[in-house]
Amino acid sequence: MPETKIYSDRVRYLTLTSLAHFINDGTIYFIPLIMDYISLEKSVSPLWITSLLTVFYLTSTLLSTVIGRLADKSGKPGILISLGLSLLSVSLLGFYFTIKEFRGLPQLLLAMVFSATSGLGSAFYHPLGASILQFSFGDQKKGRALGVNGAMGSLGRTLYPGLFFVLAAFFTKPGTFAFFGVVGLAAALSILAGFRSEGRGEARLHGGRAGTIRATLTKGIILLAIIGFLRSIATQGVISWIPIYFTHVKGLGFNSTLGVSLTLMYAAGIVGQLIFGFMVERFEKRLVLAIAFLGSAATLLGFLFGDAYTSTISLFGFGFFTFSGFPLFLSLATDSPPKESSSIGNALVWGVGISGGGVLAPIVPAIISADHYSLLGEAFIWLAVMNIVITLLLPLLPRPQKYGKVN
Repeated sequence: MPETKIYSDRVRYLTLTSLAHFINDGTIYFIPLIMDYISLEKSVSPLWITSLLTVFYLTSTLLSTVIGRLADKSGKPGILISLGLSLLSVSLLGFYFTIKEFRGLPQLLLAMVFSATSGLGSAFYHPLGASILQFSFGDQKKGRALGVNGAMGSLGRTLYPGLFFVLAAFFTKPGTFAFFGVVGLAAALSILAGFRSEGRGEARLHGGRAGTIRATLTKGIILLAIIGFLRSIATQGVISWIPIYFTHVKGLGFNSTLGVSLTLMYAAGIVGQLIFGFMVERFEKRLVLAIAFLGSAATLLGFLFGDAYTSTISLFGFGFFTFSGFPLFLSLATDSPPKESSSIGNALVWGVGISGGGVLAPIVPAIISADHYSLLGEAFIWLAVMNIVITLLLPLLPRPQKYGKVN
């Protein structure tokens, strides 16, 4: 294939997947914000909020491998990414109508339905986007591609909370959820048009065959999924509850100050993903993972115990180290399984491992805090300790060869 054709394909795939990552992650990180709004405006107990968050993560986990298998068989994950974004966008519109038109138990039950819809939609992008980039850029350049792509996801997380409070002045807060739902549907249609004529080409490369889950379950994939599961509990447990921590413990209220605080944390991921994407191509990947894990723990403790200045810097640092999973975990995940099973391997690590940990993530702080918002800080301390402990598991991972090929 001519070099110009390879280059143009890489640019196109990186552009389309980066747009998808921007919309996907921005929309996903509305879910804790929606839960915070419901908890404040509707006086909903922590138990209900925990249930809604758990349904979101559980749905994503249960269906991730099915979606990965479908992508490997069809060879057109880009179209499936468009479907996932559409489901996420529909869920935002659903939350809008639920908040505006219903009250009491019917409202909470409908919120449960749309938590499940958003969970299903969130299961698509990460394993499929990483697989597209793996095939487009190859082993030697995928780390940087994943880093750039991951930075676009972090940019979505960064801009959406701040934009939400600006637009809420015009559309109302529930109306702004609907606005971003419409934006997401428009982006999904654009991505569908970009991928319609050709998928990743994977089915043609492998004679239409897709790998099996059994062939994908290498030692590296299994251990990486377990570590991702534990890491997700330790970080998503904080991320899921931090808007509520700010409003109920710090007393910030549901206003632009909350948006600025969340934006600060998410903005750090833009820089972090680029740097960690660069690092995984040049340093031992287990060492890079250890730096991210320990960095998350140290900065979380700094946020909780530091003065105002230290807490602000630490919140930025927490985002820098925590929002590094895309280039780190999926760079390793695409190393290990057969190429015809790349989407399944990514789904096992991201969908079952990281999203699976996300199922328990909102439950753990709720249990530790004994159903009291005021004790969320104590729960975060234990999650910081957990980040330190799971670092001890990293030497168990197979040693990556040059450019990430795992034995």
